[in-house]
Amino acid sequence: MIIKLISSATSFGVPLPFCSGTNNLNFSPAAGPEKKKHKQACSFKFNFGISSLSEKRKNKKEIVRASPPTEIISQLLVPIINTVSTATEEKWELDNGKPGIVEPSSGRLLQGGLVFQQNFTIRSFEIGSDFRLSIETLMNYLQETSLNHLKSAGILADGFGSTLAMTAKDLIWVVCWSHVEVDHYPSWGDVVQVDAWMYRSGRNGVRRDWLIQDLKTGKTLIRATSLFAMMNKKTRKFAKASEEVIGEMKPFLMHCDPLINKDTRKLLQVETDTADYIRTGLNPGWTDMDVNQHVNHIKLVNYVLEGVPPSIVESHELCAMTLEYRKECSLDSVLQSLSKLNRNQLIYDQEIEFEHSLSLECRLEIVRGRSRWRKKLCH
Repeated sequence: MIIKLISSATSFGVPLPFCSGTNNLNFSPAAGPEKKKHKQACSFKFNFGISSLSEKRKNKKEIVRASPPTEIISQLLVPIINTVSTATEEKWELDNGKPGIVEPSSGRLLQGGLVFQQNFTIRSFEIGSDFRLSIETLMNYLQETSLNHLKSAGILADGFGSTLAMTAKDLIWVVCWSHVEVDHYPSWGDVVQVDAWMYRSGRNGVRRDWLIQDLKTGKTLIRATSLFAMMNKKTRKFAKASEEVIGEMKPFLMHCDPLINKDTRKLLQVETDTADYIRTGLNPGWTDMDVNQHVNHIKLVNYVLEGVPPSIVESHELCAMTLEYRKECSLDSVLQSLSKLNRNQLIYDQEIEFEHSLSLECRLEIVRGRSRWRKKLCH
């Protein structure tokens, strides 16, 4: 279901219940005796200066003559009609693709389809305890714009990223690694603009970059990049990118340098005996699964961060994160999240760094990562 938002419908941007063109509120005056009754009701309602019934009867004709209900209702409806007219006009502009208005629900293609742009309003269920965008929501924005880019380009086949040629070969996209840098977290009610584009990386990989800005100020908030590869849905093994598959995507692959460079330092495995913080007994459930029949990589981010002590989460905020996805995670797996403080990367006591390892209880590693945290500013 696609919901189109109509801007400027009211002072809060909420569409009125009769924006479709039909008036659901029937203000038409009734005919015959009902019309007279309607006039009496309206004259009594709007005459706040009369206190006694005798005075009302005495002055009823004068009241009705001074304040005809149709004129009163017309005066009340003028601003509403003007608002509906403005909303309808802006919806017409959206439907006809005129520049200057971006429909938040679907986004738009720029530069001949090389760049996809979509706006998001930070909603109440997308924030953390500090009223700011949560990490899970941020990762969801990245995934959503990736899929909507392919959908808007017209090369999406199964609705979750696979093109026609990929679907014919039972291929799906999987995330190999992700890197995110946060300069500033948007807050509840802010509107952010997400620009996304993709380009080749090696022979079989496709890399995607994102730039998130404050729509009102244009300030850069977040930068992110990820590497995607193709996996056979049946064998669960990595597959080569055929010319047929790349041919479908080639018109939408940009030739550019990376927006940000991945941290070149090797990610280290954290062992149980060397970890500073350990969180055990993490159980992904069916709500963590995605359509590719494994635990969604965004849910794994939450489990990785479960290994960060609460005292750090309360006093610091995540400003950078690099994750390397090594194995699939299935339903009802029992995970443990290990974190080790990197004491060599303390920066003036303002930023701290952790090495992370998310693994099964049998020590098979699922995700390996690194995160950097800075002290929170007083709000």
